[in-house]
Amino acid sequence: MGKVKPVTREDVISIVGPLAEDRIAAIIATGATPEELTEAFMRLSAEDDRGGALVHPVSGVIGELVEILENDEPYPEEERA
Repeated sequence: MGKVKPVTREDVISIVGPLAEDRIAAIIATGATPEELTEAFMRLSAEDDRGGALVHPVSGVIGELVEILENDEPYPEEERA
């Protein structure tokens, strides 16, 4: 089996779009793979579509990622007026 590749800054932006640098750093610090980040983002998107809690709560790295993404604040450029 090959070595698992942890998510990079470019992966984060590619998968979830632009985020504040502290959120990107927090995601990278989890040691997640691009596949785990994709799953977390898809789960969060599905939750938003239903307007309720996740059907199957998650824990571990994917749970951490969901929490980071849920608590995301607007991208800094959006705050400028």
